[in-house]
Amino acid sequence: MQASEYHNLKQFSDLSGCGVQVIATDGTRVFSTEPFDRCVPLLGYLGGLMDDDLAAQTNAAMISGALQSYRFGGRFFFYSPIGLFHFASPIIKNGRHTLTAVGGPILMIPVEEYITLDLEGKLRAGFDRAALAERLAAVPSFSPDTANTLSEQLLINAKHLSDAEYLRLGNGAEGGSLADSRYGEYILAYFSGAPSFESILKFAEEHRREKATRKHERLVAAATAYVEEHYSEKISLEKVAEHVYVSPSYLSRVLKQRTGQGFRRLVNMHRVAEAVRLLEHTSLELSEIAYRTGFEDHSYFTKVFKRHTGMNPRDYRAGRRGR
Repeated sequence: MQASEYHNLKQFSDLSGCGVQVIATDGTRVFSTEPFDRCVPLLGYLGGLMDDDLAAQTNAAMISGALQSYRFGGRFFFYSPIGLFHFASPIIKNGRHTLTAVGGPILMIPVEEYITLDLEGKLRAGFDRAALAERLAAVPSFSPDTANTLSEQLLINAKHLSDAEYLRLGNGAEGGSLADSRYGEYILAYFSGAPSFESILKFAEEHRREKATRKHERLVAAATAYVEEHYSEKISLEKVAEHVYVSPSYLSRVLKQRTGQGFRRLVNMHRVAEAVRLLEHTSLELSEIAYRTGFEDHSYFTKVFKRHTGMNPRDYRAGRRGR
């Protein structure tokens, strides 16, 4: 095919802002749109921050997604090795699946969240987070519903580049307009037993959530470990967030979701636990215990201690000694 034959794909890409490439069965790119080309330097940049061969892994993912788009009825959703979202539709010429239209890459979560969930742990330590975020601005962001709609439109464009007879589709005369015929349903009917687009999208979303859960657990563990080591110091949400490479608002939200506790309460729980230990096993003055557990103000120490234990520090110590 000549580049001029992909005019509809170019229009679709220009209007939506979503990149499109057409690849051969070996992954060779035979056509790409400007929104896609803007994302290409990002792959090279990330490749320089990784120990693995990202380009080879990405090419393998594109080939796999292309094959699955044929098997699963015309549309297939998949993630690249670095967690960017793509969707693919086969192009059938002369009865053969030789080319595939691939939409993406796109993001369906905020950039900061994407870096935390999908890239940290894969990139070499010390990478420039701000520079990476700036480069990620080239990747368009869409909601899952919009991504689903975009994949439907890509499928329609792939149809216009394919053998309609092979796909058992008319051009309007055999069953009304393309929109009325529900092109995707015809494709799915042709490939018996194929899952619906909705089930594939649901699977992709569940996969993303599972990955997010694992990442969140590691983030909470890292933040908690830092608090355990530094609770006696002047500790802040901003300082802990910087240590675990996320924004303060993001860390606060994850802590609340995963533990049910806000950051300040988490810190105070560790401080009170240590204060209890010191009250029970030492004869230190209350002011010294307050200082050692990170409370600069004695009255605030008493207030927080009572909130967590139900009594003030002096009464707590007296009660323990009376046993």
